[in-house]
Amino acid sequence: MMELTKGVCQDKRELTEKEALEILKSEEDFWEFYGQAVIIKNHFTRTKMSLNVLLNAKSGLCAEDCGYCAQSKDSESEIQVYSLLSGDEIYKRAVIACKRKARTLCIATSGTRLNKEEITRLGEVIRRIKADMPLKICLSVGLSKKDQIFYLKSCGVDRLNHNLNTAEGNYQKIASTHTYKERKETLKLMEEMQVHSCSGFIAGMGETDEQLVDLAFELKDLNPHAVPVNFLIPIKGTKLEDFQQLTAMKCLKILTMMRFLFPRTELRASAGREYYLQELQPLALLITDSIFLGDYLTSAGQEEDRDIAMLDLLEFAYEPEQS
Repeated sequence: MMELTKGVCQDKRELTEKEALEILKSEEDFWEFYGQAVIIKNHFTRTKMSLNVLLNAKSGLCAEDCGYCAQSKDSESEIQVYSLLSGDEIYKRAVIACKRKARTLCIATSGTRLNKEEITRLGEVIRRIKADMPLKICLSVGLSKKDQIFYLKSCGVDRLNHNLNTAEGNYQKIASTHTYKERKETLKLMEEMQVHSCSGFIAGMGETDEQLVDLAFELKDLNPHAVPVNFLIPIKGTKLEDFQQLTAMKCLKILTMMRFLFPRTELRASAGREYYLQELQPLALLITDSIFLGDYLTSAGQEEDRDIAMLDLLEFAYEPEQS
């Protein structure tokens, strides 16, 4: 393990699929893997932690049938439903994110993709935000087209989020209104157009360990700029409301595997960390590079004060760099 870690830190060695599976299936020897993941984190980013704030800028009204999502057309969850927020409202949320010491504002919209008027509105307010604030902007706007990506890039978007969500072999059990292939093609289009991508997955949706390893290595091939690792929050009213596949230790094993696989990439302990890890959350922070502050799209996150208290306890540096 120490030789593997040394090789990873010196860019002379990469984790193999066999080793990744060993981490996921580890038992008493897990803490040896975990300890080496801490060394990798410390080697590349030490005590740095990036704070992200997520804005659900358009909620519900979605024609997709993703089984994990409260905004899905098949969901019976009770959520707020609204069209795209005004530019002024999005700008106001950006100001608040700055005051919360966030480095990145992640703006997400429901639906397959936005129309021309919606894309234009987003582009205009992003120009305002980038002119006035040191915030980075990450957008999650569905299956983006080439002209949309080009326009958003010209407005100053720093990266586009588009998760693979689950393994290809598990995908049809989760969503049928679009395909895994379409998601991969969108990410390849971003790479072609030289736009940074933010792409990860949601663990705990019925995938096997082998499928999770396959997914992680496919993701690596797509060269994302940031990797959010989400853990399924079983939301009442969704197709997956009764899924309880994960444990706190399984979540730590997944993050450990991803740290080895993405030693230099921003690795985020994302949605569900509070739900599963609870008091063990600091262990996740020790091997990752970023978190979300506050709430997620339709689920409540942990109180911001508790997140900051954890970071302070670990003596992490989370002040954003001024541009």
